[in-house]
This record gives sequence, C-alpha cells and structure tokens, in this order.
Amino acid sequence: MIITIDGPTASGKSSVAKALAQKLNFYYLNTGLLYRAVTYVILTRLSQKSVQALQEWLTQAQAKDFDFITDLSYEYRDNEPHVFFKKQEITEYLFDAQIGQYASIVSLNTIMRNKLLVLQRAIGEKNNIVIDGRDCGSVVFPNAQYKFFLTASLDARVQRVLLDPTRNVQESDLEKIKTDLLQRDQRDRQRTVAPLVVPDGAIVIDSSNLNFKETIDLFLSHIQKV
Repeated sequence: MIITIDGPTASGKSSVAKALAQKLNFYYLNTGLLYRAVTYVILTRLSQKSVQALQEWLTQAQAKDFDFITDLSYEYRDNEPHVFFKKQEITEYLFDAQIGQYASIVSLNTIMRNKLLVLQRAIGEKNNIVIDGRDCGSVVFPNAQYKFFLTASLDARVQRVLLDPTRNVQESDLEKIKTDLLQRDQRDRQRTVAPLVVPDGAIVIDSSNLNFKETIDLFLSHIQKV
C-alpha cells in the first residue's frame, strides 16, 4: 500500500507522514531528504558555495554528472530516516536551512529528478509506505491508494519553522522565514517539471487551526473510511 502526502514547505507533511507510518507500521520515505542529499553532494564539489555557483553548475551539468545518485541509499529504521552516500551516513548534514534553500534550486533540474525518481519508486515497490514531498501523488506514485495534500496558512507555517529545533532559527528571523517560504512556494509551483499541485483525487487537509493530534486523527479517519 502507498500513501502519499504532498504540500508546501513547513505544512507539517513530514511530521504527519512519519507519525502515520508509525501508527500503521509502514515504511516512511522522506523525499525531501533525498533532494537535500543530492544538494549536499553537489555542494561538496563546488569550490564556492553560493546560489550563483550552484546555478552555474546545474546549467552545465550533464546526465553523467548525476551518476552519483546511484551511490545514495535510504533506510528507515528505529522510526527515523537515514540517508547514506557511498555507505557513509550523511543525515545529520541535511537539516541545515541553507541546504533546504539550495535544494529548491536543485529540484528544478529535470535530469536529476528523473534519476531520483528511479530510487524513490524502487523503495515503494519493496514496502508499504507513507511518502511525503511535493510531487509524490502527482508524479512519483500517481496510482497510490491514498493521496493527500496537506496545507496551512503562511502564518501557521512560519510558526512551525520557528518551533522546529532542527531548523536552527530564532524569533528575530521571522520576516526572513516568511520571505523564504514565499520564494520557495513560488519556485515549487512555477517550475516546469513536476510543479507543486494538488494531485488528482487527493484529499486536501488544511491544518492551520488543527493541533498535531487532530491532524493525525483526520488523516486516519479518511484512511479508515475507504
């Protein structure tokens, strides 16, 4: 069985997907970590780590330049996702806020997306999974048994970023967080390849005024109904 959860940045989809996987005893696939992993590897190859340097690399990159994706692997154990590159775990490096911003640029690359698609589908073929991202129900698994689109207001998402200990941000960063989210939304929705959309047949859930337990209960009620 495959359950997909798509939605914008900081809508809570990863936390919800992970909690659902635990409750259902499913495998959890966090596609965002895979994009961050690709970004992390690319950045290690750049002499200068900047948006301009990254965009120049991506413009010149050919299919062979993304062959390293076959050296990426993903495991979900002890209720936590783990990402490896050449069998070396790199998970701890992937939660940096800057990596997230760079990943939104890398995700625009068609060659990279197609190569990563193979890895994502291979994981799905082996497990009952809950998978979250931005194109899981529209591109990766369009025939998933359950498809959800989780959203929330901008203010609610800003507060979630502030409260997320993995993001290392402070109250003084509030305006920057808001700007970053808006820019990320625009890139995700306007990209020509696999833009952020509500997948066909997806159940839309707005969690702006729901606490975490209420959100999980709402998801489960839809799953148990069908």
